[in-house]
Amino acid sequence: MATYKLQRLDAALLGLCLHGVAVSYYAYLVETNKEKDDDYQPLCDISEHFSCTKAFMSEFGKGFGLIPKDSSFYLPNSIFGIVFYTIVASLSLFNHYWNTLLMLAATVLANSFSIYLAYVLYLLKDVCLVCVTTYIINAILLVLSAKKLGEIKQAQQAKKKKSK
Repeated sequence: MATYKLQRLDAALLGLCLHGVAVSYYAYLVETNKEKDDDYQPLCDISEHFSCTKAFMSEFGKGFGLIPKDSSFYLPNSIFGIVFYTIVASLSLFNHYWNTLLMLAATVLANSFSIYLAYVLYLLKDVCLVCVTTYIINAILLVLSAKKLGEIKQAQQAKKKKSK
């Protein structure tokens, strides 16, 4: 069922996920370096209101500000990002309806968190370039996941018509 369109979508999804892992890993490095050394100045800290560390070190930088501090899931948001992009990359390798539906659901959830975290940035009066980059990646992943699901449905319908 791997049409040319599906192959292109798969490649784009995989490429975006690799970028997402890289950006999330950079966020993790920035956060851990800042925790170790308060004088650490990452490249993403441009000014007082264009600062990634302001976002990462806020109460919302771990567990999305929703998970209790005593929970084993109280981790930097970047860890959740790395796991998310790895899962989506894995799901994108298979051109099956249910895998793609699960991928679409995951990207809808990720975009919901992106909207929530963008609102948090607004409350912090901050622009985090690393965060905004992940929001853009998540939005594109959502669009591509929906397109892939549509392509798979079309391919299944075409296959049914041929077998009749």
